[in-house]
Amino acid sequence: MGQRPRAKCSCAILFPGPIAISVIGRPSFTSLVIARRCDMEYIAEQLIPFAVRAPSGHNTQPWQFSVHQDGIRIFPDLSRRLPVVDPDDHALFISLGCALDNLIVAAAHQGLAARVESFPADEPEPCLRVRLSEGASENTDALFRAIPERQSNRGTYDGRAIDASDLTAMLEANGCESVQIRPFRVGDPDIEPLIDFVREANIVQFNDPAFVAELVSWIRFTRREVSTRQDGLAAAALGFPAVPRWLGRWIMTRLVKPEGEADRQEKAIRQSSLLLLFIARENDKRHWVDVGRSFERVVLTATSLGIAHAHVNMPCEVEPIRRRLAAHLSLNAGEQPLLLIRLGYARKRLPASPRRPVDRVLRRTSCNGDSVHCSIQRKRSHAVFD
Repeated sequence: MGQRPRAKCSCAILFPGPIAISVIGRPSFTSLVIARRCDMEYIAEQLIPFAVRAPSGHNTQPWQFSVHQDGIRIFPDLSRRLPVVDPDDHALFISLGCALDNLIVAAAHQGLAARVESFPADEPEPCLRVRLSEGASENTDALFRAIPERQSNRGTYDGRAIDASDLTAMLEANGCESVQIRPFRVGDPDIEPLIDFVREANIVQFNDPAFVAELVSWIRFTRREVSTRQDGLAAAALGFPAVPRWLGRWIMTRLVKPEGEADRQEKAIRQSSLLLLFIARENDKRHWVDVGRSFERVVLTATSLGIAHAHVNMPCEVEPIRRRLAAHLSLNAGEQPLLLIRLGYARKRLPASPRRPVDRVLRRTSCNGDSVHCSIQRKRSHAVFD
């Protein structure tokens, strides 16, 4: 897509450090920029609320942000890791990639280009560093509008086929050469082994008490839990009514059976249109982040086309089955199948899972020349939902 027409530059406002923002062509943004003196604090107010709408495993939201005069940094929050389902933290870093891509899309919508440095050596701890400059290279308006609409819809789909042109658009949205995406259409013979892998992995997981306990710990069974914790999997988003925690735990540990879960997931896949499998060329943090960026760009594109998605990631989460899946697909040494999603047309939109307010994911440092996010903490006191 080409860039939208831009009016002739009328003035330029310079930041300390490398960021220069030209005041051009977008009257509402321009007036606000001038009013707020166009500093990084204001820019962060426009970007981070969209970054935190990214998906994450069990909706753990395992990220932290810091805002400095030279850009925005995204850090992994290892206190929110999932040691049972994600022992090597690959899903955690995929989540960081999703948040990063949302931030890039929001920046481009404001006319800003983002230069990303993954885990730069001159940082005291691992992070993604984003430097912003004037002049977005792409029009992301449709993707930007999709950010608040995107959700993992675990409900039933109506079985309609996704058009070849829409599938092409989703595949072409992947801008990471380090990530390969393979589509599998429901009804084609080559999808059947993947369904078998999903079933097998589901049974393995729900036969593991540690897996079930970790899952239950992240389900928010009551409305009060949703509003106070503002993370995790809301019962409504999973498709069942709010119940007391003791009852929800009893249902999950006593009534939910591995074979029944496998049957439910197979039925959900067969009601969908296709599966997309995301494969990292190498198995390290940088590639995990790239998988997240690729995934988020694809599902934002899907959302903009009215296409729903949900994870059926079980074969990628159980290490022995992941190795067998890689062998079945004849992947090269080092390549890893890390994300599997189903896509189609949802019969209805489910309630959204919560997001923590921005002030709870911002690193709290002093308001000085090194950190400029204090007023964001004061203003962003409400929860946001995807």
